[in-house]
Amino acid sequence: MEVRVNKHILIFDAGTGIRNLGNQLIREFHSQPVTLHLFISHTHWDHIQGFPFFMPAYAKNFQIMVYGPPARNKSLKELMKIQMDMEYFPVPLGDLNAQIVMQEVHEPFSIEDVKIIPFYVNHPAMTLSYRVTAGARSFIYASDNEPYRYTLHAIREEQGASPSGAGLDQKFIEFLAGADFLASEAQYTLEEYRSKIGWGHSPVESVVELAVRANVKQLALFHHDPTHDDATIDAMVKHAQKLLEIQKSNIRCFGAAEGMEVKLT
Repeated sequence: MEVRVNKHILIFDAGTGIRNLGNQLIREFHSQPVTLHLFISHTHWDHIQGFPFFMPAYAKNFQIMVYGPPARNKSLKELMKIQMDMEYFPVPLGDLNAQIVMQEVHEPFSIEDVKIIPFYVNHPAMTLSYRVTAGARSFIYASDNEPYRYTLHAIREEQGASPSGAGLDQKFIEFLAGADFLASEAQYTLEEYRSKIGWGHSPVESVVELAVRANVKQLALFHHDPTHDDATIDAMVKHAQKLLEIQKSNIRCFGAAEGMEVKLT
């Protein structure tokens, strides 16, 4: 997912879609010096496996700032380097022509006039959501997250929702509060989710609930399940829109798609 903020280019995660984005950036900038800011939510394969095929990484005129969380026992650089080990890929990370800088994220920081706030979410790997604020506008990237109240309940085998889990979910709502644009994963239907509790993903109903309670203005559903066809995803989006209508919410909700462009004005 690419976000243009003033003169800055922010990219969120590096799955297979980053290959096409890289080709577009090469065509756009040719030999001009360019700095890209790549935010990794976590290092599961589907969020980093496109990076070895990201052509700006092979071009000397690009500087790529890579931000992300460390693992429990490895640095961000080690995690990114592993998938480009010679056993897996012919070009090691250290041989790339671009200037690549790894920066582990531990606290809020700024890229000139753009403020970045990280927030750890509930997923089997160390995973960050990012809130980007520039002027009066805010964008949030929230991939791979599951409500705490269901996972803690499952672990403790308690009856009903876990109070401590609900408290952690409330902190996430506070992080989302008032955002102009929330890109949120919504991988499962409620029926699917019942057999996948603890996998680190959300049903549509939970995502809509969070968006309403946080009073966001736009909600883009993404991280679509790879087993879902277009008709299934369309049905999930329509279900989310219906839930918002029932709650008399003015949130604009839609399904994110490759190549889609949204302008915040």
